[in-house]
Amino acid sequence: MRKLLCFRFGAVALAVALIVRAHAPADARERLTGIVLMAPSATTIMVHHAAFAGMPAMSMDFSVPPGTLVHPGDRIAADVDRTTEPWSLTAIRVIAGASSTRNFTPPNFLNPGDRVPDLAVIDQRGRHETLAVLHGHPYALTFVYTRCRDPKMCPFVSAKLHQVQTQTAGTAVALVEVSLDPAYDRPPVLARYGTMFGADPTRWHLFTGDPRAVLDFAARFRILEHSAGPTTIVHSERLAIVDAGGRITRFFDDTAWQPAAVASALARN
Repeated sequence: MRKLLCFRFGAVALAVALIVRAHAPADARERLTGIVLMAPSATTIMVHHAAFAGMPAMSMDFSVPPGTLVHPGDRIAADVDRTTEPWSLTAIRVIAGASSTRNFTPPNFLNPGDRVPDLAVIDQRGRHETLAVLHGHPYALTFVYTRCRDPKMCPFVSAKLHQVQTQTAGTAVALVEVSLDPAYDRPPVLARYGTMFGADPTRWHLFTGDPRAVLDFAARFRILEHSAGPTTIVHSERLAIVDAGGRITRFFDDTAWQPAAVASALARN
């Protein structure tokens, strides 16, 4: 998840983050502090960091030297080199005795083959359901919020889902968008949003629910979001393909996915 997208697991729009990166000076080392969320590879860690160098607090991947020993929940301080892609950390120091390290429990991230946890939701028609209502239908699951104004983010994802809806017409395929702004995105708001994108509510489900439960559910998909203000959310992006039995078969990890590729993946489930 190296691309920052629309807001929580919360900050500024992706465009701002990319502009900051694009204009980083040649010697762009800054001191960073944060909490390690996970280590996706031997040379990459994901850190929820405090604001630094014009970047708001958010979660993002950094490269680290081989052999770096950190663990989920460690509070760290490090130098950031913004001339690399992804940005890299050196001089990493684990801050001993930090209370957040003792109390931090990393999300139980979902992987291909895992069953999607059941979640109590409310759809755009105001119907109280659980995700079990989707059993028997392969579906694409992603996360958006209706107040997103960046045309390259949530609106772009929803526009492409409309194409998937068209390409899978007449099949058992369902589409699911879960709100990352569940306190605001109540059923009437979701219904208006769905209408904007031509969502067929019998196949394209826009879900909200209890805010804490919904955001905890999103975190298990590695959807890391941060609030960048009352109406702006910066978040990582991911789309999951789920089979008719409710198991994840694959992920698309950024907004660059093509509708035909998603439709094809759904057809295999």
